[in-house]
Amino acid sequence: MRHAVLVGLTLALACGRPTYTASGDVTALDPATLQVTISHDDIPGLMGAMTMSFRVRSADVLAGIAPGTRVRFELVQAGQDLIVTRLVAVGTASGRPGIHDHTPHHGGVVAMVGMRHLEAVAARDGRIRVYLTDVWRRPLPLAGATGTVTLELPGGRQQVPLAAREEALEGSGPALAGDAIAAHVRVVQAGEPLESHFVLPLGGRLTGAVGVPTEGCVAAARRPGDGERLPRCALAFPKSITFIAAMPDGSAVFVAVLGTWVSAWRMPGVAFLEGLAPPPPKAGSATEVPHPEAANAIAVSPDGTEAAVAVENRLLVYAAASGRVLRELPSYPGVVRGVAWSPAAARLLITVFYDPVAHLVAAGDGRELGRLAVEREGAAVGFSLNGGQAAVGSDAGPIAIFDADGGPASRILAHSDRSIKAIAFARDRLLSADGNGTIRVWDVRSGTALAEHESGTTSYRAALAPGGRLAAVGGLDRIVRLVDVGSGALVEQLVWHRAPVWGLAWAGGVLVSGDGDGRVAVWDLADLLGRSGSEKGG
Repeated sequence: MRHAVLVGLTLALACGRPTYTASGDVTALDPATLQVTISHDDIPGLMGAMTMSFRVRSADVLAGIAPGTRVRFELVQAGQDLIVTRLVAVGTASGRPGIHDHTPHHGGVVAMVGMRHLEAVAARDGRIRVYLTDVWRRPLPLAGATGTVTLELPGGRQQVPLAAREEALEGSGPALAGDAIAAHVRVVQAGEPLESHFVLPLGGRLTGAVGVPTEGCVAAARRPGDGERLPRCALAFPKSITFIAAMPDGSAVFVAVLGTWVSAWRMPGVAFLEGLAPPPPKAGSATEVPHPEAANAIAVSPDGTEAAVAVENRLLVYAAASGRVLRELPSYPGVVRGVAWSPAAARLLITVFYDPVAHLVAAGDGRELGRLAVEREGAAVGFSLNGGQAAVGSDAGPIAIFDADGGPASRILAHSDRSIKAIAFARDRLLSADGNGTIRVWDVRSGTALAEHESGTTSYRAALAPGGRLAAVGGLDRIVRLVDVGSGALVEQLVWHRAPVWGLAWAGGVLVSGDGDGRVAVWDLADLLGRSGSEKGG
């Protein structure tokens, strides 16, 4: 009732304002929160073509509309809000070959299992529905399909049998309370078992998640070959970690996993918070090989309200608190390689494979503000802690330092002939890691290398600890190296991972590292930060 009143009030305030009309493709919708995401053409007099999430006037506006529908729509502006008042279907594309779509069509959560999709939906009355679709989201036959859902309830686990009913497998369990329920779905269709773990929302606040470890962060036991220090605990995901990013205040981390997208975890207690909504559907060639989604870079806004997530050649901006897609920025010809968010402005710095420039863009709409040219191809990127400078590592080795407003490079740091994989600013110092396994500390003002450490293996990620005196570097040899940024000295090596380290982020005095086996380690390192000092970066 309160939501309806707010929408009515907003529309009342919009009276007398112009109505805008445009066309586009519906990529996602959520009737519970009255949201629709449209990849739209130019909206004359308002904005250019982009993908954006809008509020709708009422649930009636969404009637007959599904992801993949081509629509003509009308909207009005009320204060800072844009409200869709009418949607008219002018064509349908839902489920056709060539559409990569991992979004919910029935208000649930979607898992890609092999070349099939499972969408699970839970209701507070205990009813569970599971929809089966092929890789292009076309419904699969339910004749002979069976399954179970195992619910994680306060009193213990309870298994609910599923049976075919109309367009889904359905079962009924006990009434469900809270915002979400953890459930493990196992279905056998055409003789093939399909299963996945889900966190299913029970209301409109959460987006849910798939592949989240049901046991949470488990205490790490010592194994042969482990170093002296062990993680406090570890999370076990089903597939490789691709990236880890932290909120600026260290209150949460985002963990990207191949095929199960991105989940947020409260720190330092490592409690599951939310999953990010899947990317909006994307049209591709009908002959293109289907594949799971993987986030290859994440950058969080300085105020912690938004997170930019790169997937292939796309850049999506999410609301960090709700996990919902706010907008999709214009795509690039190649795969996005690196992303950094300026600490001082709503700007992103982006590099793309096979592109000799880094793109400085507005975070609000992706409008290009400048191009920062480097040798051969842009690689790792970073902003100084005050946002005044930008660094762009080249695939050929040199690092170019720019004024953050653009223009030519002010100096070149050139001691490497291999791709710069990671960059981290610390006041007037910069740490870099390259494909040779060389970790260097630079004086940014003079452009000289102050110290270096040879690891002998490719480094992939670097993360700077609070205070700017300690950096973590991880890579191919599975070791996380802790380096004193002031001296370049190796402080300690964390030996625990059994696969290459693809994710590193600091959440206060806690370091979070993730590897190619899907293991995420949580390290308590406040003792080292105290020993390294507490100098603030500027």
